[in-house]
Order: sequence, then structure tokens, then C-alpha cells
Amino acid sequence: MGYIRHIMPKKDPKERIIRVFKKTRRAFLLEYTCAGFVIFLLALAKMKGTALPNIVYYPAFGLVGFAVLSAEWSRIITRYKVKENKIEIVKGIIKQNKKNVYFHPLGFVPDLNVEQSRIQRLLGYGTVYVKGNNENSFEVRDVSRPHKVLSMIEKLIDKNRHVSSMSTAEKRN
Repeated sequence: MGYIRHIMPKKDPKERIIRVFKKTRRAFLLEYTCAGFVIFLLALAKMKGTALPNIVYYPAFGLVGFAVLSAEWSRIITRYKVKENKIEIVKGIIKQNKKNVYFHPLGFVPDLNVEQSRIQRLLGYGTVYVKGNNENSFEVRDVSRPHKVLSMIEKLIDKNRHVSSMSTAEKRN
């Protein structure tokens, strides 16, 4: 174990992952409700003694499987990794696209917003929009407690703004 640790390069402390976000399951309440309703109808028919042909069961279970799998796939496919100096947006599983958004450029013209519909507000999830210049705009979609996520991003932007201004002052001296 010591040998492996010796060979592996040491990670930069700024590369430490603070938090990883995924879409919340609350965002897919409609899909889960539809799947549950179809299962409820099939169970009700079975309890009443109604003999349904297999041609009804197969599409019904296929619909349930599709609803649940599409919701879970959508959750798994996008991840947001918050680090000390950037947010890493990773999309995909096999073929991955990564976008690094550094907090330093965002320190100068950020527009930070939370968007929630009425249902999203009741269920406690929403989307956080961070708009800098064109290259540094991104959104953290369908996360739980979006106001806390927004607050965390604001603090990291401020922290990186102060670090970069201090390093610029040191370079001048």
C-alpha cells in the first residue's frame, strides 16, 4: 500500500472534491407516480380475480420499467463536482464530456439565480443558474435545497476572488 501511495502523484488541495450533486429523485415524481399507478391497477385487477391476458401484462410492465429506468438514467448521467477552485460538470457514463468552470473568472461578473416552479418549491428542489461571460455560464439542474447550493457557490466565488486578488498584489510587489 505504501508503494502505491509513493508512486501516485499527490493531489493538489484545490482538487479536493467538496460536494457532488446529482438530480434529485423528486424531479421525477411524475415518472415514479405513473409507474406506481400502473402497478396499482395491475394489483387491483389481480385481487379482484380478473384474468388479464399476457398481452396486457407485458406492455404494462414494460411501461413501468421504462418510466423508472429513464428517470434513473437521467439522474446518473449528469454529475456536478464542486471543488475549491472550480465546478466540474460531468455528463455521460461511457463517453464522458467534462466542463470545468473556474470560480476566478466568475468573481467579476456573476449573475447567480435560483429558479423554482410552485411544485418544485413545495418539493424542495430547483435549478441554480450561474451566468458569467458566455464561456462560464452553467446551470445545476434539479438539485435538492438549491438555495444552499447557491450560497455555497457564492462563498467559493468570493473566496477565489480574494485569493486571486491577493496573488495579483503579491506579483506586483
